[in-house]
Amino acid sequence: MRTGRRFSLPIDPWPQASLAERTAVGMVLTFLLLLPACAAGAALFVITTLAAHMYWSYDLGASLHALIARHVGRKERLAPKT
Repeated sequence: MRTGRRFSLPIDPWPQASLAERTAVGMVLTFLLLLPACAAGAALFVITTLAAHMYWSYDLGASLHALIARHVGRKERLAPKT
């Protein structure tokens, strides 16, 4: 059985830190947590915007292709399949 003093943290880890110092440390830690979250949100926004643009471009291209095909009166493909 172990004898001796048990390791325990004090109730106040920074007994001489003022309220302003504690607030500053809390703000820095909060900023360090928010920075990756904001970066992930920005990346998600960019990816979503690009995906929507690609979908819209393809949809517009397919619509124009169908419109031209109807106007010309052909039911087959306008461009040969490669």
